[in-house]
Amino acid sequence: MSEPDISAAQAMAIGSRLAGAPVAAAQPARSGGNNRVFRLEMAKGPALALKHYPSDGRDRLGQEYDALSFLSRHGIMSTPRPIAKDSDAFCALYQWFDGEAAVLRPDDGDADQLADFLIELQKLRSVVGAQTLRNASASIFSPEEAIAQYEQRLDGLMRASDDHPDLRAFIDGSLVPSTSLAIRKLRLRYAELGRDPAADLAPAHRALSPSDFGLHNALRGEDGRLRFIDFEYFGWDDPVKLVSDTALHPGSDLPEAKANRFTERLTQAFAVRDDAFAVRHDVLYPVFGAIWCLIVLNAYLPESRSRRALAAQGGDLTIRLAGQLDKARRLHQAICQRDPDLSPR
Repeated sequence: MSEPDISAAQAMAIGSRLAGAPVAAAQPARSGGNNRVFRLEMAKGPALALKHYPSDGRDRLGQEYDALSFLSRHGIMSTPRPIAKDSDAFCALYQWFDGEAAVLRPDDGDADQLADFLIELQKLRSVVGAQTLRNASASIFSPEEAIAQYEQRLDGLMRASDDHPDLRAFIDGSLVPSTSLAIRKLRLRYAELGRDPAADLAPAHRALSPSDFGLHNALRGEDGRLRFIDFEYFGWDDPVKLVSDTALHPGSDLPEAKANRFTERLTQAFAVRDDAFAVRHDVLYPVFGAIWCLIVLNAYLPESRSRRALAAQGGDLTIRLAGQLDKARRLHQAICQRDPDLSPR
């Protein structure tokens, strides 16, 4: 059961208490599916951000606050500095970043800025406090875990597709056949290498990952530099998942050339300490791509958050669902174009 949303007046009161200083005004800044952010105008000093985390059974407040505290302690300046939190009120206070959402007007250098940030994070893998960080949300440490996540998501969507013939046709005619080929290729490649696809990735080869990350998490400052927000899912993960997810994320909508540039830079960085990284990326990328197709289609699930978000936007839900299906088709087509062997014959 989610906690009720908070008003601007409540945000002012909580913010004043956490900051230890009076708040002059609170303006709703943005509302996501999981939280709400207020821009607090302080009576004195710079504006602050108050973030409210409705309870959904996970400690998203704790995960984000711990992550940003860790990054701040170790000199990362492109993420908000945490100031105070009140777990009972489901709120935390952070440094406020001015800027425009980068995804609205992408620049040529954005893929490189994303890559720079993620490479910088990996320099903190062995610093004090890193080993006590949690795993990233939906983290995956073996190929079989990735396959299991795909199958779990597929099962739920298959049940929902009974009432949607176009959705069922895409799943049965395109997504499942190509992903079955990808899984077969993955297991064969691992057998050729004498590796167990069920074995966990060694800790030395894991990455610090913001998870669910991309340009939709970036604000562009007046200096053109990106600042990064939303670290509720931050933690340890397979770097192949980090690279694949960031390149594929529909929220960023990176053009193919930019996504390839991003992938090349991260592959070079991770391959330095993991000589199997490129092989693992090659065989796992289409599985993560299939998972993203299913995530895009979550709106078809009757109780999904994405379905509620589409309904809240108004208009014909059927048309909006068809838009999500078209988006999944285009993503799937791009994945198959990258590896023509996955196109069902």
